[in-house]
Amino acid sequence: MLDKDLHIKELYDLKHINDNEIHKGFDYEENLMNRTLSTVMFKNPTTSDFITKLKDLLVLTIESNLIMRNFFNYTVPKYYNRHNN
Repeated sequence: MLDKDLHIKELYDLKHINDNEIHKGFDYEENLMNRTLSTVMFKNPTTSDFITKLKDLLVLTIESNLIMRNFFNYTVPKYYNRHNN
């Protein structure tokens, strides 16, 4: 998400046209809150709306940690995201 937002959409799609879905890990951008929280919390509409608003913040937090993982690895770009989470 963070890497995708930094680039022009067409150029990002062209650069990542051959990316395989096989090498993708857990899809935390969509399933993070559904898998970690109770389903009872999503039954209340107010709580559900609040949780969906927090999802983007948590995804950015996870992706910033992935950037720190690559910070000292000089063989890959800083926003390299082809590893499994």
